[in-house]
Amino acid sequence: MKPNYFGLIASSILFLTFIVLSLVFQSTTYLYIASVGPLLIVPFLPDIRSGQYIKPNQAKGAVRLITMENKDKSGSDFLVILFEQGFVKWDRGQLYFNLDDVMRDVYVKPDPFAATMTVLKYDLSLHRSKKGWVGISLPQLQQRMSQLSYTTNEINRIVIQLSDVNELLQKTVSQPAAAGRSVGA
Repeated sequence: MKPNYFGLIASSILFLTFIVLSLVFQSTTYLYIASVGPLLIVPFLPDIRSGQYIKPNQAKGAVRLITMENKDKSGSDFLVILFEQGFVKWDRGQLYFNLDDVMRDVYVKPDPFAATMTVLKYDLSLHRSKKGWVGISLPQLQQRMSQLSYTTNEINRIVIQLSDVNELLQKTVSQPAAAGRSVGA
């Protein structure tokens, strides 16, 4: 859920105005009106738990990020996120992982009961403030999941093409440079 900044600022100013009025006029009426202010502010607060972060070193083996080479040498390597069932909180907006946490040259034991979900290019986004963190849109995965024979509770692998992640990183690196050149021209 995106926060409504106008509503947040307006309700905060209204709250502070009634607090100041109650102090200036020493009026309990203004103080009672100001006490309703926090109730008006709460619906406009941003949802700070809208994302889940994958941190393999803190997960105690519950999750691993592994790169796998494609056997047919077509040039498309994969990033596989292996996790225990129930690790991913599917009600969150984004699932973030750090590219620095990816392990290379790790053998993954084949699992006949593995349920895998493929992440497409448009499911990926970069974190706005944390460098190297890539987000996966969980609502978009859930929407595609409705057409599959298994549920989110059964998923224990997420597969991403590394070319999609690299393309996303290249796009964001080239955009600020292009914007800077057009402004200076």
